[in-house]
Amino acid sequence: MGKTVKITVLVDNEAPEGFAKEHGFSAWIETADGQRILFDTGQLGALLTNAEKLGIDLATADALVFSHGHYDHTGQLPAFLEQNKTAHIYSCPQLEIERYSCKIGTAPRFIGMPEASIKALESISQDRIHITSSPLYLTPGIAMTGPVPRSEAIEDTGGPFFLDDHRDTDDLITDDQSMWFETEKGLLILLGCCHAGLVNTVEYIKAMSGKDKIYGIIGGMHLVNADQNRLDFTLANMKRWNPDVLVPCHCTGQAATEFLLKTIGDATVKPGHAGFVIEA
Repeated sequence: MGKTVKITVLVDNEAPEGFAKEHGFSAWIETADGQRILFDTGQLGALLTNAEKLGIDLATADALVFSHGHYDHTGQLPAFLEQNKTAHIYSCPQLEIERYSCKIGTAPRFIGMPEASIKALESISQDRIHITSSPLYLTPGIAMTGPVPRSEAIEDTGGPFFLDDHRDTDDLITDDQSMWFETEKGLLILLGCCHAGLVNTVEYIKAMSGKDKIYGIIGGMHLVNADQNRLDFTLANMKRWNPDVLVPCHCTGQAATEFLLKTIGDATVKPGHAGFVIEA
C-alpha cells in the first residue's frame, strides 16, 4: 500500500498574484497519516509569507530536509527554528562549507549557507541533526537519496561553482540530495536543485526504491545553463520514464521549461510556482 502524499510549493522564482516570490525553493509535504515535512527554506521572506497565506503551520513539521547548502535553500532556517522547536533536520555531509559562484568577467559571489543559518543550526540540540551519507527512509515510503552517484558525465553541476573565490577548486556539490515518495500512482520525486543531474538522480531513486513507475517529478532541475545536447539527453530519458506530471521549478530555467512544454506538452509539463500543489 503506497503513501498518499500532497506537496505544496512554498517558495519559488515564480508566484501568482498575492504570493511572495524570490530566487529560492521550498516545499511542504503532507501525508494522509499525518506526517509533515519541510523541504528547504528558500532565501528571504517568502517562506513565512506564503505559508501563512496557505494556512500552513511550520511549527507542525516533524522534519526539515535540506537538498543542499546554497543560500537560496537554507536562508530561512533561523525563521523556521523560531517557529519549530522539535523538528529533526536532515542533510548530506558538507552542508555548511564555503562555496562561490565565479562567473568569468564578474566578481566571485558567496553562495553558501548564510552565517545566520549556520549559527542557528549550531544553536539547537545536536540530537535533532542527522547526516544522510546514504539513502535513508524517514518512514516506510518516504525517503531521501543522500549523495547521488554521478554516472552520466553529461550532467555537470550546472554552473561555475567553486569552493574558493579564485576558481582553484571545483565545487561538485556532493551534498545534493532529493526525496522520493512511494505512492499508489508510482514514485513522486521532489528535487531541490538537482545538481547531481536529473537522470543520475531519477535512475538512482529507481534503483534504491526498486520501483520503475514514476508518477511525477517536481522541483528545480538546474537546466538553466544546459546546452542542447544535455536538453536532448534529458528529454530522451523523460520520454523513457513517461511520468504523468513534470513540474519544473526554480533553477530549471525558462528556456528549458519552454523546451519541455514544446516537446512533451502541457498535458504533462506544469510549470511550478509558489502555491502549486501536486498530490499522489
